[in-house]
Amino acid sequence: MKVDVLNGKLNKTYFTMLFSAIASTIVTTVYSTVDMICVGHYAGPDGAASIACINPLWALMFAFGVLTGVGGAVMMSNRRGAGNEKAANEYFTVAVICCLIFSAALVSVYAIFLEPLLRLFGATGHVLELSVDYMRYMLFSVPTFTLCACFATFARNDGEALIPTVATVVGGVLNIFLDVFLVFTCDMGVRGAGLATGIGQAVAFLIVLSYFFTKKCNLKLTKVGHIPSVLSKIVTVGFAAFLIEITSGVTSAVHNILITEHLSNAHLAVYGTTATLIIMFVCLFNGIGTAMQPLIATAYGANNTERVRKTLRLAFLTAAVMSAVFFCACQLFPETILKIYMDVDASVLAVGPRIVRLYSISLLVVGFSMVCNYYFQSTLMRGACVLISMLRGLLLPILFVFTLPFIFGYDFIWLAVPAGEILTTLIALIIFIARFKSRNNLDRLIREEI
Repeated sequence: MKVDVLNGKLNKTYFTMLFSAIASTIVTTVYSTVDMICVGHYAGPDGAASIACINPLWALMFAFGVLTGVGGAVMMSNRRGAGNEKAANEYFTVAVICCLIFSAALVSVYAIFLEPLLRLFGATGHVLELSVDYMRYMLFSVPTFTLCACFATFARNDGEALIPTVATVVGGVLNIFLDVFLVFTCDMGVRGAGLATGIGQAVAFLIVLSYFFTKKCNLKLTKVGHIPSVLSKIVTVGFAAFLIEITSGVTSAVHNILITEHLSNAHLAVYGTTATLIIMFVCLFNGIGTAMQPLIATAYGANNTERVRKTLRLAFLTAAVMSAVFFCACQLFPETILKIYMDVDASVLAVGPRIVRLYSISLLVVGFSMVCNYYFQSTLMRGACVLISMLRGLLLPILFVFTLPFIFGYDFIWLAVPAGEILTTLIALIIFIARFKSRNNLDRLIREEI
């Protein structure tokens, strides 16, 4: 399903891209959730805790994929919008080569340093054993996570909304089936969950890859004569997206360590479950960004300011609706959520609902900061994009996680991320409003000159 990201009817194009992105995200989050559910029910709270310790490794896998995919695809769309097809293909070529190199490096690091990394991220004792078992059985597929994230972004920016969605659905359904079959029927436990995830992701990658061998693909590998210059722009544009992924892993690791040192395994299990749930909702917000980014990047390259404005209105409206729905779900049904994810006991029920309610406050604002940041990214505001990504993903959550618990008690550790999200959103909106006012003034002056 091809769409015209520059000249197509805006509402239809935006919602086609949005539904495609959200459908892919839903399936992705469902099968990652099924991993948590299967492991949580098979191995109890320790199983859920092990997934919490693995989350930073997931973040690293996707971080390098979005670095090359988002950075390369934004520049590709921008150059294509300006009518320079040759430059667009140069960005595609360099991004693919870099992603292959990063993938090979990452699988080597995981193979050699897996256990030390998991210890660093808070895994100890039985939780460490479960984490190692899971990762060893999916190690073969680590490159496919990185490559799939990169290639799917390019496919969507090329106007292909269907194939990335089909890839995610097929890989996800396969993963869900294999999770249940391998974990319980074959009694493989966490090893089966790791193997199921690896197979599902490998299949998804092969389907996405198939798009680049079809006639409707407009992207071609080409000779690049100035690789350092092209690579520099890819990295600077994609760096903010990279930071979001990698710093979320760092934040998760810091939480894991502090919870392990000062609280209980029940707290760690609930945190892992809640963080997974919030990540699922954040991924759905990312669907808004995935839909708006190619539209704004291409329109910006073509200097179509009105199309940029209309796309932003749609994005902010979508974020507002999703924020209200997600927040209410967490506030009204925390116990149900926990029971879905794991075989709960009294210790989990004693602390879980409060943690879910406090942590989910972040859902009220995160969608708005993400829309702002995707706008900064798509219009090449690299400084603002990196600033918001650093504040949201690392600086403010780490600041609050090391201050709130020590000042007010460890019950306030669950407010570190919400506090960081609220402050980041305020800063993002201030920058966004200032940028938009200056842009409107420039457009007005141009019209007066004409």
